[in-house]
Amino acid sequence: MDRRNFLKTLAILSLYAPFLRLNSFSNQRIVVIGAGIIGTTIAYELSKLGVITTLIDKKFPGSGSTGSSFNWINATYPKTPYAYNYLAQLGITHFKKLENELDFPIKWNGSLEWTNSINSQKNLIKDVNHLMDYPTHTRHNIIDYIQASTYEPNINFFGNENIVFSEDDAALNTDKFIQVLVDKIKFNGVNVLNNCEFKNIKSNKNKILSINTSQGEIQADQVVFACGIDTNKIFNKTFLKPPTPGIIIKSKPYKTVINRIIYGPGIHFYQQEDGRIIIGEQGILSASEFKTSQNYPPRFKSKSVELKYINKIRNIGKKFFNQINQLEFEEIKIGWRPIPLDEKPILGRLSYNTNIYLASMHSAISLAPIVGKYIAKELVEKTKIPLLNNFRPERFF
Repeated sequence: MDRRNFLKTLAILSLYAPFLRLNSFSNQRIVVIGAGIIGTTIAYELSKLGVITTLIDKKFPGSGSTGSSFNWINATYPKTPYAYNYLAQLGITHFKKLENELDFPIKWNGSLEWTNSINSQKNLIKDVNHLMDYPTHTRHNIIDYIQASTYEPNINFFGNENIVFSEDDAALNTDKFIQVLVDKIKFNGVNVLNNCEFKNIKSNKNKILSINTSQGEIQADQVVFACGIDTNKIFNKTFLKPPTPGIIIKSKPYKTVINRIIYGPGIHFYQQEDGRIIIGEQGILSASEFKTSQNYPPRFKSKSVELKYINKIRNIGKKFFNQINQLEFEEIKIGWRPIPLDEKPILGRLSYNTNIYLASMHSAISLAPIVGKYIAKELVEKTKIPLLNNFRPERFF
């Protein structure tokens, strides 16, 4: 073989290196239950390793909590202790790798946060200073209203001298991101099943044989549950707090007026590349609206209730963002947040059957790339990655 053909052969082999390296794992059959951002990234990483993978969802990819999330990528002060925050930092690092890998650009313009309450503002600065004491952290600066106004001239900061600028934050267009992932994993040979609801596991002692679903039986050696707010119901055990509702509103396309994520008093919002403004609220939605429902509805029960909350959000927002009154809204959703009992991620195999893996967390958007990569590695290599040891399910048994 001449030198040119030899180099060409090497280049071709490098494209298939992941499959060649993990050839011994390719006969494993892994089913991922839940096609939100966590389940989809796990399936994506498994597909790169040549594992026989099936991804199922009771509706369709991104239809659960992911599809009604604010989609904020961050490693900010609420993520404590350091082990949790560091995992989120790695999430940002791996998102940037995925940007190139998937050719999916993300706008890393950061976020601006402040409050109107003096006590709340003091606590905010205290929390940020605590974050800055960590061995590693993302970039945070305390800036005044003058500097903040140069970044966001359409926001009224009311002379605030202590605005938190988190420079490494970003907002993700999760619908598009999941679609790109699904296209990739299908190309890599993953079987993606929509409207496929998990029923139960068929096993012989600790050996999993298959799972039963609404579409029939699927053979499996290992099963990953990334099923959000359905986790407690599926396992008949309390891993999560009762889901809390949050409103997510999407506007019709509007001229560019917002450059960063704005986390102001009462509401938060950002503007997508297509001009749509995504708005979330901070605790104004009453759980009493849903006392008669156990199904966690994704929409309000009537237009009049929907309008009531839209008006509340407009009234809050117009105090510092006048143009909120000019926006036309095309969609309003209710997002139900899966929050573990101790508010930390749950990542790992179950002690009573090590072929069952649980992945549940509130910060799914921020953690998805690193969690997907690490879980795939743990599954195929039957290993434990030390960075995940603080988040194992054993703490609930």
